[in-house]
Amino acid sequence: MRGKERYQLRRAAGKYWLLDMEQAGGDYKAPVAMNETGAMILNSYWRADDPEEAAKVLSETYEIELEEALTDVKEFLRQLESQGVVL
Repeated sequence: MRGKERYQLRRAAGKYWLLDMEQAGGDYKAPVAMNETGAMILNSYWRADDPEEAAKVLSETYEIELEEALTDVKEFLRQLESQGVVL
């Protein structure tokens, strides 16, 4: 499984938490914490499976240039991958 089939995004204690639902004992993977913007980017990415679509949502929401939003989305996705999240 990958992406939205493997993970659940939940809100608790004022943050969003990305939970890996494929853990079966063994090595524990702690939930990945993120803010509201990170959750919005991730949900937008999951809907379209396309960084450019997520960037459009980010650009429209925060009124920033599309190119800047795309850079931000790609960096966010890289950060998730560096923490072991399989997108």
